[in-house]
Amino acid sequence: MARLTQPLSATEIKNAKAKDKKYKLSDGRGLSLHILPNGSKLWRLKYRFNNKEKEYAIGTYPTISLAKARTKREELKELIADNIDPNQRKKELRQATQDIELKKENTFYNISQKWLKSYKSQVSENYHTRLGRALENYLYPSLNISSQKISIKNKPIDEITRKEIIFILEHLKDRDLLETAKRTAMLLNKIYKYAVTHEYTPHNIIADIELPIVLGKREKKHYPTLTKEKDIKALLLSIDEYSGDYYTKLALKVLPYVFVRSFNIRHMEWKEINFKTEEWIIPKEKMKTKKEFILPLSSQAITILQEAKENSLSHIYVFPSIINNDKPLSDNTLISALRRMGYSKDELVPHSFRSIFSTIAYEKANDTNGHNYTGEVIEACLAHKEQNKIKAAYNHSTYKEAMQGLMQWYGDHLEKMKNL
Repeated sequence: MARLTQPLSATEIKNAKAKDKKYKLSDGRGLSLHILPNGSKLWRLKYRFNNKEKEYAIGTYPTISLAKARTKREELKELIADNIDPNQRKKELRQATQDIELKKENTFYNISQKWLKSYKSQVSENYHTRLGRALENYLYPSLNISSQKISIKNKPIDEITRKEIIFILEHLKDRDLLETAKRTAMLLNKIYKYAVTHEYTPHNIIADIELPIVLGKREKKHYPTLTKEKDIKALLLSIDEYSGDYYTKLALKVLPYVFVRSFNIRHMEWKEINFKTEEWIIPKEKMKTKKEFILPLSSQAITILQEAKENSLSHIYVFPSIINNDKPLSDNTLISALRRMGYSKDELVPHSFRSIFSTIAYEKANDTNGHNYTGEVIEACLAHKEQNKIKAAYNHSTYKEAMQGLMQWYGDHLEKMKNL
């Protein structure tokens, strides 16, 4: 007959003193209290599972009293009787708890902000700022659609449904913001690719959405431009006659000769202009390609910049803000100036000067009264990225001399056009 273990008493447990070595007091049926040399008292249950002897840590005394330890012993015995290993069950419950806590951290907001931070090195500062605004304006706000509240900001990214994404995109479309909806879809795709790569979610649900069905077929965007010489001449003369802010006028006067993106002309800094070499060195942080861009300046552009330098009110910006000399021209300054000159948004925008240059440069290539520069040089002046990856990898030429020649030819061509 098996020998019965005398059950422990509360007094016996309380009075148990630490010794030089660990020892234990048994309560029977596998339950025992281990007393460590440092005085700690730990409840343990010894059991057999699949013919292997194991031990389960119940907890510490007095947090777990004798009565609670016995109750826990019976619960564990029931699990064993149901062929469930208590330690394996504890491990699974701990993992489930960790998964729940992890999901609380892996919200769309947190993951999208991590993506935004990682993407900063790949795009210009201006574009990166616009991406952050797009998140704040179009993806973080809560929406009430057909009596249903849609909010993905604080939702775990792997619990967001395709239906919720479609609701958000359709909401933008219904507000006549079709292009914004399409750009938002592209933004979501980048975020989900990042999330899948870093295992925040197992699948990119944006890839499963047929965007042409949801938003309609994407039409290529073309900026408005001027192609006839008489219209371009009228534009140049209108700029010369502009009666608004002095620095806005100077920015408009130099823009046809440098044809950069609006952000770059507005944020042009004196430290970027080298009058000696007649170059504008735009740092990579300001470039869409995320590479430093050196643009040769024609004599016409240099003359305008020298005038700006002589009358400068800012030690930082070439074309300072109307309100604050230590800040650049605002986003809408150049657009508003063009509207004051009588040009609608369907006729002309600051970006149109790039199209004007491209059109003239290609039309006049190898022309009797034109130039002999190649398409690669034209694209280099526009700071366009080489689309052919193999060609881009091996073509290390910067076309510096050719760009200088083309920029001066173009400056002279505009001057002749204006004086016809």
